[in-house]
This record gives sequence, structure tokens and C-alpha cells, in this order.
Amino acid sequence: MSSQPRPPNFIIFGEMGVGKSALVNLIAGDQLAETSSGAQLCTLESTEYPVTFSDPQLNVNLFDTAGLDWPILNNAGYLDVLVKAHELIVSLKNRGGVHGLLFCIRAGRVSNTMQQNYRLFYEFLCQEQVPLALVVTNLENEVDMDDWWTRNKAHIENSGIVPVTHVCITTTKGFRNAYEARYFESRKKVLNMLRELGNHDACLVDESLWFARMSKKLREFLVPTRGSGRSR
Repeated sequence: MSSQPRPPNFIIFGEMGVGKSALVNLIAGDQLAETSSGAQLCTLESTEYPVTFSDPQLNVNLFDTAGLDWPILNNAGYLDVLVKAHELIVSLKNRGGVHGLLFCIRAGRVSNTMQQNYRLFYEFLCQEQVPLALVVTNLENEVDMDDWWTRNKAHIENSGIVPVTHVCITTTKGFRNAYEARYFESRKKVLNMLRELGNHDACLVDESLWFARMSKKLREFLVPTRGSGRSR
């Protein structure tokens, strides 16, 4: 009797308050993650959420990471988050690797923090080896949620963020379930995306040169020196 394959692993990242925990709950169809921001604000550890379905082939492991936000984090806190994220990626090497990065953003303009999050996880920590999916939230008031991507695709890509796939969704049912239809439409979109990404081979990020790479490039990812004059 053959054993079931390991569930694919997905890392969720993005700024604080963009709806990462709500995305976990949307995927699970249940309240697995605490969506109250205050209680988890200082938690640097990633949180694992195994999501199971009636069909075991659809199971996934989600890893919700701390937001890499400045100025909420100082340089020491920023480094702590970076190191914890690296430890997570290394640990998944022994669990089948990483099948995808889910970059969660709120609909709006591209911010410096958003670009910094992208570069840290995709370019720096994952060495551009792990497929990145863009998850755009807060679109419940759009006539057609996918229209947001049509209008903003060029702006996103001109900012250096080039995902292999994307979904435009809402993670809320709204007051008195006003957005319930869009919520379930969003869940279907995300599950289809995870199924597609999970059908490809996982990436095993090489950590052997990580410290040397970090030492060389770290200044780029710390707070700009503009006007501060502090030693880093």
C-alpha cells in the first residue's frame, strides 16, 4: 500500500495588516489563524497551519511569517525576522522543500516596504528559485475583482514585482454576508492556484552561501540612512 505524498509547503509573506491570517482562514475554510493584529504584533516566529481536505491530495502546509515592516521594527528586530525566515526555509528542505511563495498585498499602490518584502523573500532568501504568486486582497468592492490586475499589472511589474501567477480576491464575507459570493469565488481561485503550484517540483534552496550573501547585501535591506546618520 503506497503512502500519501507529502503535502506541498507554501510560505505566506507580506506587510503587517495585509490579511495573511485571513488568507490562511480562506484557504482552510475555517478559523485556523487569529486575525486580531495586536496580539501577534511582536511574534517573530512563523506559524505553521496544516490544511486538510477530504481528498488528501489537496492537503497543504501553510507557513504564515512575520511582517517585515519598517518603522515598526528597528534594525535588530528586522534582522531577527530575516533570520527566522531563513531558518524556516532551511527547515523545509527536510520536509520536501518549498512549492511556492504567496506574496499577500492589499490593493493599492506599490510601497517601498512592499518592494522590500518582495526582494527579501524572493530575491535574497529564496534566490529567485521559488515560484512566487501574488495574492491581492481587499477587492470586495470591485465590480469584477480581476479588473484590478488589468489596471495595475504594468505598475506592479514596473516596480520589479513579477509573479508567475496571481489571484485578485477578498478574504471577507462582509456585514451580513454581503460579499459571500465573492468570498467563495476567491476561495476557489486560491485553491486552484495552490493545486497548480503544488503539482510542480518543490525548490530546495541552497543555504551554504547564505551568510556570505547576507553579509554582502544586508545594507541594502536595512533602513535607508537618509537623515539618520546612525552606524549600522
